[in-house]
Amino acid sequence: MEEILENVKKLNIDPYPEKCRRDIPIKEAIENFNKFLKNKKSFWLVGRIMAIRDHGNIIFVDIKDETGKIQAIFKKDFTSNFQIFKDIFNIGDFINIFGQLFLPKTKEKSILVKKFTLLSKALKNFPKEYYKVKDEELLVRCPYLKTIFYDEYKEIFDKRFLIIRFLRELLWSKGFIEVETPILQTHYGGALAKPFKTYLEALNIPLYLRIAPELYLKKMIVGGYEKIFEIGKNFRNEGIDREHNPEFTMMELYYAYCDREGLMKFVEKLLYELVVKFNKFFKKKKISLIEFQGNKIDFKKRWQRIKYLDIIKKYTKLDYFQNSLEDFIRFAKNNNIEFNPKVMTKGKIVDEIFKKLIRPKLIQPTFLIDHPLEISPLAKRNPQDPRLTLRFQGYIGGLEVINAFAELNDPIDQRERFIKESEQIQKGDEEAHPYDETFIEALEYGMPPTAGLGIGIDRLVMILTNSKSLKDVIYFPFVKEK
Repeated sequence: MEEILENVKKLNIDPYPEKCRRDIPIKEAIENFNKFLKNKKSFWLVGRIMAIRDHGNIIFVDIKDETGKIQAIFKKDFTSNFQIFKDIFNIGDFINIFGQLFLPKTKEKSILVKKFTLLSKALKNFPKEYYKVKDEELLVRCPYLKTIFYDEYKEIFDKRFLIIRFLRELLWSKGFIEVETPILQTHYGGALAKPFKTYLEALNIPLYLRIAPELYLKKMIVGGYEKIFEIGKNFRNEGIDREHNPEFTMMELYYAYCDREGLMKFVEKLLYELVVKFNKFFKKKKISLIEFQGNKIDFKKRWQRIKYLDIIKKYTKLDYFQNSLEDFIRFAKNNNIEFNPKVMTKGKIVDEIFKKLIRPKLIQPTFLIDHPLEISPLAKRNPQDPRLTLRFQGYIGGLEVINAFAELNDPIDQRERFIKESEQIQKGDEEAHPYDETFIEALEYGMPPTAGLGIGIDRLVMILTNSKSLKDVIYFPFVKEK
């Protein structure tokens, strides 16, 4: 590597200069090719060298910037310092070129290079573009190689960032304010999950990376805000698979004076508008239909509403309240569904059965409602049956994308539920909800009737981009070290 740099420096060339000149991006040159060709305009372009085809006195070079690719032609009798290009430039280098657009016999839109400068010297050996990168593990560990060589991967991330932008724009247009809450928390909560632990030396206290911003956002509702949302990172110390990454992006939203039914209608409209906006931008069609893993999913239709216990009974033939824990354990074992017997309550084991056996069948947009109290410690009780809650989950393409409820704002009930969850922690359940007196105190000051939800951005992007795994839509997914 040092040898390569020494050869460049011997020619009195800075391998990493600060300044460069760029008159237009490559895409603009291509789109206005005939006009620029006619007026013989010269300009500076920048980009990475993706391929070199050396024919002695003429060299064809593919140069790529973020907007597109163009063929650059270097001629011995036309290009200044022609030999220097041969001596020091390789695939992967960044280059600044100056010249006029040119149409060779092959009719490929090109630029005839008058002069050039080195912008950045690549020290790694780049594969030739037509071979690209075959090593799947290398692509996972070095995701920048994916977006260098595969436009389809870059397009997924372009779509991801625009989906988040579109979602923000829609929420702002509906009167919601984007807020911020702590990522380092003295009390983690808002979900059933195992946290990451850390330590603050300045105050000599343990801290946790947030598993959800929920409790802090509800404190802001107590503080007088009525329509708020946050898009940010959450962290859960869990396994890594097609649907899970320890670091993931969520949008959480809280809507004061809104009930569960009102929030379900709001979600239906929000995602319909998001899909239409997405399709209009990328497909140039104002439609509400997408395709995900071979299934056509229409967001214009009213979402199906299914009671949680009804669908459990349909697929297990067991009644949640009539059958015993042992009945559900037996069913789980017979269907090879894993669970932790030390901390497994009926609610948890039934939820595991649902995730493994039933959830993959929920392809069209579906709301699952009325979950048992013991797996919903932050949701209001259902007045028609206090053993259930006013909770709903949203499923699309077999994935859980939404978790939501009419928020529990009774501090006495919330305290009792926290105590029960704490008992589960004592038994070894690392995912139980911890007791948080600061949240109880906030509720004691009074929180208005509020409906809240979380939307998994990574899974939503998976669905809208028709991707198979979270690894395809998270630029830096977690991978094992070599």
